[in-house]
Amino acid sequence: MSNFYKLETSLHSHEQDVKAVACLSNDFIISGSRDKSVRSWTRTTLNSFSPHNTYLAHDHYVNALVALPPTENYPEGGLFASSGSDKLIHVYESFSPSSPLYTLVGHSENVCALSVTPNGDIISGSWDQTAIVWKNFQKAYTLEGHTAAVLGVLGFENDTFLTASADKTIRLWQNGKHTKTFNGHQDVVRGLTLVPGVGFASCSNDGTIRIWSLNGECLQELYGHTSFVYSLATLTTGELVSSGEDRTVRIWKDGDCIQTIQQPCISVWCVATLPNNDIVVGGSDAVVRLYTRSNERAASAEDIKELEDLLANQAIPSNQIGDVNKNDLPGPEALLQPGKKEGQVLMVNVNGSVEAHQWDSTSKSWQKIGEVVGGVGSGQKQFYNGKEYDFVFDIDIGAGPNSMLKLPYNLNQNPYDAAQKFLLDNELSPMYVDQIVDFISKNTQGVSIGQSTTEYQDPFTGGSRYTPGQSGTTTPSVGSFIDPFTGASGYHGSNTPTPTTTPARSQVPRKSILPVQTYLSLKQANVDAVVNKLRSLNNEIAQDKLDESELASLERLVQYLKNPNSTSSVGEDGLFTIVKICQHWPIKDRFPALDILRLLALYAPEDLISAVPNGNAVAFFSMTSRILEAASSSNTLDKVAETNAMLGYRGLANLFNHQVGRKAILDELQTLISTVQNDIVLKYKAKSTRLAISTLSLNFAVFLTNEARDEDTEISLTGSLVELIKQEQDEENLYRLLMALGTLFIHSPPCLEMANILDIKVELRRLKQAMSGRDRMQHVLDELVALSK
Repeated sequence: MSNFYKLETSLHSHEQDVKAVACLSNDFIISGSRDKSVRSWTRTTLNSFSPHNTYLAHDHYVNALVALPPTENYPEGGLFASSGSDKLIHVYESFSPSSPLYTLVGHSENVCALSVTPNGDIISGSWDQTAIVWKNFQKAYTLEGHTAAVLGVLGFENDTFLTASADKTIRLWQNGKHTKTFNGHQDVVRGLTLVPGVGFASCSNDGTIRIWSLNGECLQELYGHTSFVYSLATLTTGELVSSGEDRTVRIWKDGDCIQTIQQPCISVWCVATLPNNDIVVGGSDAVVRLYTRSNERAASAEDIKELEDLLANQAIPSNQIGDVNKNDLPGPEALLQPGKKEGQVLMVNVNGSVEAHQWDSTSKSWQKIGEVVGGVGSGQKQFYNGKEYDFVFDIDIGAGPNSMLKLPYNLNQNPYDAAQKFLLDNELSPMYVDQIVDFISKNTQGVSIGQSTTEYQDPFTGGSRYTPGQSGTTTPSVGSFIDPFTGASGYHGSNTPTPTTTPARSQVPRKSILPVQTYLSLKQANVDAVVNKLRSLNNEIAQDKLDESELASLERLVQYLKNPNSTSSVGEDGLFTIVKICQHWPIKDRFPALDILRLLALYAPEDLISAVPNGNAVAFFSMTSRILEAASSSNTLDKVAETNAMLGYRGLANLFNHQVGRKAILDELQTLISTVQNDIVLKYKAKSTRLAISTLSLNFAVFLTNEARDEDTEISLTGSLVELIKQEQDEENLYRLLMALGTLFIHSPPCLEMANILDIKVELRRLKQAMSGRDRMQHVLDELVALSK
């Protein structure tokens, strides 16, 4: 028996993604697919399975499976349940595929999760934001309280259940009553699994796995996946198995990833464990694979070689790996050195091609896992809801004048996942998934990841060097709009294809976009260029030069900022070096340090606050970037003053993204409101500065209406917003300002009164005409007009 998993067999029969797998015994497994079928497989030899039955009661995607324990009527067992996008749950006797024993009806949307208690009660989770408990195949009670889809369920004990949701929370239910909420994940929570003797584990779109006790304590966070984590299972050894959007299955022991099993598909949707601790895996390549630690059950050398060749020949988008610069990569000789840990990925330049290799602790060798194509930031990106995408499509759902929705999509995404998220976010029927996928496929044909690039020009040196706020060393094609601050395009870009079809039509009302509930961040950066600029400036200044130890501390800080989710520390010495520069260097030379400062506000706010004088981060940003002084010194601002102010506003906006940052803001509300007073901010003319101001204003509005109700401050912000809206010409900035104003309107009637005094109705009418044909602008303007009546 080996400590490492190896291929056991590959099962080919499904025609589309395998979304669910389960086992009834060591010799009998089941799989569910987007091809609308459930299939069973029986073991025929030590390492091979054959198709057994096909179950076809679902008329849409099958998304979840669960094996059921024996019942009084079926003492031998052999029962399982399946659920899908048709909103139904079918219960089958495994040897009778013709029709289900029972069909459970109760959910109003896609049923995406199933689990069972020791006594056989079923729990189901759905996009309808509820979970239902079924006893004796009848609805017993509904668990209500989540504010988004329930994507994971766990029958912990009889009448004790856990539910995981797209609202980022996990809830504990006992006898139908909500008894505890588990908070901690930063994104959608996807799956749950029992951890005997400890509690349970959860996985999330935030890329982490968390282990919890039932009393609500997060005992451990597991980092290793580089994208969404979709599925979790537990081995009898207590080890965990996970799978996700990063093409991998991972084995975890005592908090460490001890093995990474690469898969030849983008999305590894599901994992399950057999009683003998073999693993069954389903993914977006429509194949079911089993892995084993048993040498006797391992696949033949030929089958293993076939899988290795499949992995080696796949193309991996570089934005799943990281920034790729061929000239900086080592040659194949780097593969002669051993890896540092299981699953480490190394990229090498082999005759001009970039190959990705992964360290395999089993064979103590590098295994080629594919060729890397494209490059991060190499080409125009679309900016939507604070994130970058390759495309942001306009989708007309045919529901009246406000029927245009936005569909964001990255070329490395599974189109099914993007389509389902679009439907979920906009509360549309899952029956439209096929049309959305077809639309994506048609409108991205022939588009490759990676485009030719040119270089930025440093506004201070004229050279091709560090520019505050740049996200890389690339620039877009001529004629397209690129956000000069984030390096990302706005919602509309010249390279976005014109939709060739209208895929999703529904008579449901258009979903309201107000009020805004989430905070935006401004995080794009080229930190290597920043520290190079600091070194260059350090050679030129006369006083307060950094010594070699301080420069080294900056290098360590940059390494942390490259991977802020790692377990490495931000480093106190680096923090104090940045603070020193911001306080004592000449104003014209501070901008690279201010750029690092605003990243620290996003990724390490607690450490930053402890390093600044008196722990007053808000005042420190205002003072060191000279926001107030620069704006009030003259009617015409020089480029240095405005650049520093822009970076200061960025840092203040980023502080809102963590609780500790919002606590610092709460303590300095008046200082913050003074930085966005209209008589100051109206003097800034650069689009990049106004984007920082509009982002800060939107975050401020969300904060005031959700966490820090202060009527005087809300009214002051409203006045500033109205004046900014009257003069703003850029659509991206205007959209954020309008969203901020609408958020205040909904929560604070005095804000609406103030805006009406300032003639906001006249301004909204003007904008309605000026923005004719721009769907997202018309959407927010329609809501504002309705609110202002």
